[in-house]
Amino acid sequence: MLSGCVTQQFVMSLDNEVKERVINTREAAMARLKLALEYLQSGKTEQAKLNLDRALQIDDELDGIHASFAYFYQQVGEYDQADKSYRAALSQFPNNANTRNNYGAFLCERKDYDGANTQFLKAIETPENTAMANSYENAGLCALRDKNWKRSIGHLSKVLGYERNRARSILGLTTAYLQTNDVDAATRYLRLYRQQFTQTSQSLWLAIQIEQKLENHALAEKLGQILQSNYPSSLETKLYLGKVI
Repeated sequence: MLSGCVTQQFVMSLDNEVKERVINTREAAMARLKLALEYLQSGKTEQAKLNLDRALQIDDELDGIHASFAYFYQQVGEYDQADKSYRAALSQFPNNANTRNNYGAFLCERKDYDGANTQFLKAIETPENTAMANSYENAGLCALRDKNWKRSIGHLSKVLGYERNRARSILGLTTAYLQTNDVDAATRYLRLYRQQFTQTSQSLWLAIQIEQKLENHALAEKLGQILQSNYPSSLETKLYLGKVI
C-alpha cells in the first residue's frame, strides 16, 4: 500500500449532485514519474520534462523525482543541471544507495574520479544498500578509468566476495594486476574468467599482454593473429596494432 497525502476535488455527477473525489497524490505523482521515464526511454524529452514537472508539483517529497530530473538532464546534455538535481535528490534522501551509485557513475563519466569514488563509498556504507556487488564494481571500474590500479584492485576484489561470476570485475582485476606487473595474479584471474565465460576481444588482448610480459613472443604473435581475424574492428585490435595512443 502506498502512503501519501490526499486531496479532495468536488465533481458534478451525472445526476447533478456534487460529490467529493479523493485523490492520492503519491500515486498520482508516481504515475507521472513513470510516464516521464517511459518518454525518456523513447527519446521524447519534451513530454518527459512536462511529466517530471507535473510530478514535482503534485508531490515534491516523492523519492525519485530529483534523481529522474538528473537522468533527464544527462540525456539532454545539461550536465550542470544534472549535478544540481543529483545533489537535491541526495540532500532529500541521503540513504538512497541507487541514487548515489548513479551519481557516482555520472561523476566518473565527467572524469571527477575522486568525487565518484566518494559517492560509491557512501552507497556501500548505506545500510539499505541491497546491491553491494554493483556498488563495488562501479567503484572498481571507475578506478580503472582513472588508472588507479590499487584502488581498483581493492574494490573489484570485494565484488567477487559477493558474486564470483562477475565477468567485468574479473577482467578488471586482470587488467589492474597486469598494469602493476603482477603477472601471476593477472594470469590467475584470466584463468578464472576462461573457466566461466567465452572469449572476447578484451580477454584475448589481456592474454596477449600476459604472454608478452612472459616473453612468450611466438604465442603472443599467434594470439594477435586470432585477435585480428576474429575481432578486426575492435578497440583491442587497434591497440594491438598500435593505432590507439
